[in-house]
Amino acid sequence: MKLLRGFQRRPNSYLPSSGAWVQNPISLWRVFLRPLKLNTFSIVNWKMKYLKPMKLYRDLLKSNELKRGRLLGLDVGDKYVGLSVSDPNNKIASPLSVLMRKKTNIELMATDFQSLVSELSLEGFVIGYPFDRHKSSPDAVQVKLFIDDLSKTGKLKDLKYTFWDECFTSKNVEFLLKPLKLHPVQFKTIMDKFAAVGILQAYLDFAHRSEGQIQESQIFQNEND
Repeated sequence: MKLLRGFQRRPNSYLPSSGAWVQNPISLWRVFLRPLKLNTFSIVNWKMKYLKPMKLYRDLLKSNELKRGRLLGLDVGDKYVGLSVSDPNNKIASPLSVLMRKKTNIELMATDFQSLVSELSLEGFVIGYPFDRHKSSPDAVQVKLFIDDLSKTGKLKDLKYTFWDECFTSKNVEFLLKPLKLHPVQFKTIMDKFAAVGILQAYLDFAHRSEGQIQESQIFQNEND
């Protein structure tokens, strides 16, 4: 092999004054030319998978009807996360439970969700998001950070999720519950749980209606071809 001009083949040099070895420039050049070995494990994506609202619903319809999963609705609050779940046909949302926010240990919450995914055969999450407000509002930031932290745990890898407008959902539930004069803690947990029902039901109604309109349009087009 021809040596690059200016480089001579010589052994490594020792500098007595500093007690250091100076490497041959040719050796240094070879080090830079070595192929980079990547740690494939470090670049594996362990995160959840965001989908647009109708994409999530259509993916749900593509699966085998007998093995079709359900959807979990989430209302993310400061202290609690209200949960709702769809029926096997993904048409009706029902209240499920309320999880306490474990801000200091998101791993515990991820484990709770992991158990729910397995027990309820969940296909994806529908998460309430304040679309009517500024993107940098505290509520919007809180929801995004919660989902990002949950995703980074890797315990919900590839689980599909989408965001759905939660406008007026909590206000409507609050209006209905106020006359009952419940204890503040009970009031808050019930409100979060039924807010999650409102979010998921609104999503299911829209998705079902939109998919029905598409099918009707296709039938009409086929009849006129």
